[in-house]
Amino acid sequence: MPRRQPSAYERTAFDDIQRWKNPKQAWLGRAVDRAQDAWGEVTDLVRKVPGVEWTIENVVKGLLQVANEITQDSVWTEAIFAEFADNGHAVMTHDHIRRLDLSDVDKRLDGLDKKYLTLAALEGAATGFAGAAGIVPDLVALVALNLRATGEYATYCGIDTRRPEERYFAMEILDYVSRSRNKAQDLALTPVTTAAGRVAKRQSMQAIEQIGFNNAMERLAQSLGLRLTESKLAQAIPVTGAVIGGGYNAYYTDRVCKAAFHLYRERFLFEKYGVGLWGGDSR
Repeated sequence: MPRRQPSAYERTAFDDIQRWKNPKQAWLGRAVDRAQDAWGEVTDLVRKVPGVEWTIENVVKGLLQVANEITQDSVWTEAIFAEFADNGHAVMTHDHIRRLDLSDVDKRLDGLDKKYLTLAALEGAATGFAGAAGIVPDLVALVALNLRATGEYATYCGIDTRRPEERYFAMEILDYVSRSRNKAQDLALTPVTTAAGRVAKRQSMQAIEQIGFNNAMERLAQSLGLRLTESKLAQAIPVTGAVIGGGYNAYYTDRVCKAAFHLYRERFLFEKYGVGLWGGDSR
């Protein structure tokens, strides 16, 4: 039986994903780099202030609780299946979604980022008024919101977020976004963007099997907590805290949503057609 071939829409989408993963740095990106390098020097000094290490430690504890307990399970899988069914698609399992054309999935994803951007801005502005005291609850809420977002993107693309390797993969996306500065420029160099389909699952499972799921998640939470805390220390500045808080939350969430949008759609295509069809390694 002849193997299915991607539609014209899917081939165009795949090319768009590769361009996102390998961008050309524009003048604005270079300007952002210089500004963030300068801010990095400031945060190095602020970290020496008494209480900052306590803040980071408690952020990490909160992130671990969020990652291990509630966030991915809060995605209404059955509701997403029903949404596809209401639009004429016989979807009752994650596998059924991967039988659809990517254009059908993209119709459901349209506008999803705007929902999370609005929520992130509102949450960040509210906790920004609390200054330094608001950093811990703010970052825990920010990560919970973004894990929820990645979970929703993943489910719409036919990925079962209840699996431990998928929870790990979602946390990887958040961690790598917190590391990078030029939108996808630095992301393109990381394993989370080069891995897809069975490759991504295998790498996540290897990490989990080598040191255990809890230890693997703790390492990610420590990395993520440190970088987000440094970025949010500006909330401690009087008056400007609310503006910076809401602005940073929206900025970070925008980048997470973009990464999840591209990476899970790429995985959808790899899962549906195999990695080899696109010129990658299908092992």
